[in-house]
Amino acid sequence: MKQFIIIFEFANTTDPKIIPFKDMIRAYQKFAFITNNTCVIWTESTAVLIRDYLKTGIGPNDKLFVADISAPAAWTNSVNKQVSEYIIKNLKDI
Repeated sequence: MKQFIIIFEFANTTDPKIIPFKDMIRAYQKFAFITNNTCVIWTESTAVLIRDYLKTGIGPNDKLFVADISAPAAWTNSVNKQVSEYIIKNLKDI
């Protein structure tokens, strides 16, 4: 499986579309939210297909970034230990 980072920002931080948008990400089934607006997913899809799917859940003033990622990766103070271990276990060198 390939790994992708998704970064999104809603222009209105109380937008009712945020929860359904996060549910669209959760639909990929293998995911880890790193921050409120950043997620890693594992899928056989492509960045373009992921973007095209997710952009149906955002408005014209909202932002969305999708990129293929690989190990090594590094972070601090962004996720709890359980999520961190999950990411390390699933992140692959490419």
